[in-house]
Amino acid sequence: MNKLLFLVLIACKMQAQDTIVVPKVDVYKRNIVEVSYGTPLGALADKYQSSINTGFYMRTKVARRQFIDFGAELGAVIKGRAVEYNVNNQKILLEGSKTTFLLGLRYTRFWYQSPNGNFHIETNSGIGWKYLHYSKPEGEPYDSMDFSPALHTIALSQGIKLMFHGFGVHCSYHYSPYGLFNGSAERDFGASSVNVGVSGSWNF
Repeated sequence: MNKLLFLVLIACKMQAQDTIVVPKVDVYKRNIVEVSYGTPLGALADKYQSSINTGFYMRTKVARRQFIDFGAELGAVIKGRAVEYNVNNQKILLEGSKTTFLLGLRYTRFWYQSPNGNFHIETNSGIGWKYLHYSKPEGEPYDSMDFSPALHTIALSQGIKLMFHGFGVHCSYHYSPYGLFNGSAERDFGASSVNVGVSGSWNF
């Protein structure tokens, strides 16, 4: 009798183990690095030739195939050109910009993802704060002037990215109206640019 009861308990235990459902782990790449080549458009093309940009973003899931990316981008300007800057109703000529900086977030959506999750197509809609750095001229009479010739503005972006096993390519359009918050900048300074580059993502 004891042996029979023991066998029944073992059978019940094995059946219970077979019915346990292991929840699927929702794995996605949380850390993103992007390197891109930027080309200014329209009036902004008169301010610099191009830029090399490096960005780092951290991704958080908010819904099924939907994410928020928060991060920053640093750009090295290639062949920045001199621009006019108004200080106390006096126009001075600034040397070409050498760096740009962007801090912001993006709403990301996976429009297509392969069944095994190795390939996906995503779109990125971003908003942030962008900074175009200029240096104050040296010597007189600029030493006695109290001003910081930097242009900062809101930045909007829209991009698309194709990823395979955590690596891929991306293209994005950026709109940054530099004259919107700074009356010292040239009129119709320019705002539009396009970035094309590569991206890599991983988890720690």
